[in-house]
Amino acid sequence: MGRLSQFAIGITELRDVFGAEPELAGRLRQIAASEFPAASEPHQHRRGRMLGRIGPVTKQSIEPPKVPDRPAPPDVEALLKAHAIKPERQAFAWQIVLGWLRELSWGRLSIDITEREMSDLEFELAAAGLPSQFSLVKLLQQDPQIPLMPLPGQRWGYAKHAHVLATQQALDEIADPLDAKTAAMVQPFRIFLENYPGWTDQAAQQGRPAPDLVVTWMP
Repeated sequence: MGRLSQFAIGITELRDVFGAEPELAGRLRQIAASEFPAASEPHQHRRGRMLGRIGPVTKQSIEPPKVPDRPAPPDVEALLKAHAIKPERQAFAWQIVLGWLRELSWGRLSIDITEREMSDLEFELAAAGLPSQFSLVKLLQQDPQIPLMPLPGQRWGYAKHAHVLATQQALDEIADPLDAKTAAMVQPFRIFLENYPGWTDQAAQQGRPAPDLVVTWMP
């Protein structure tokens, strides 16, 4: 089963995370610290006799620091400075970015759906008259252009605000003839997209960009 996640947020707001200005960077550090609190330090094991003799002389541990097997502050700082992420840290970097998206977005939708289920759903929607330019997979067609490579198998993209609104309208227009199974499958997408006019008004009131749609899918 694959997890598809959609986030209502302006694409410029996502891009601003990388190389963030000080005020935004401070907020993002707080979000990361809350989402991924630092693990408590384990008690130090007693060292052997020879190592015990070496320690006081060097006043430093001769053991290399262990890289945490979880999202860690250095990953956060690398993202905030738009530095390249090492391949072995990319999965942890993505956890941090998705945590930021959950906090910064106006709303989000996460559903479990396989490629076969999505393909079947798209077929039924097209048969009901949904124009091909408004298919659900077109919502992740554009490149977000961020300095973080997708994980193996990950599909990652976004749709502009106007396209999201047009897709929502197109889905509404073909809703009546859908069979019960197809209607149930597309219902979460429709409910999510129907929130966009309200989110758009809220964004305007707060001086934020109108929400685009950022999508990640791990089929």
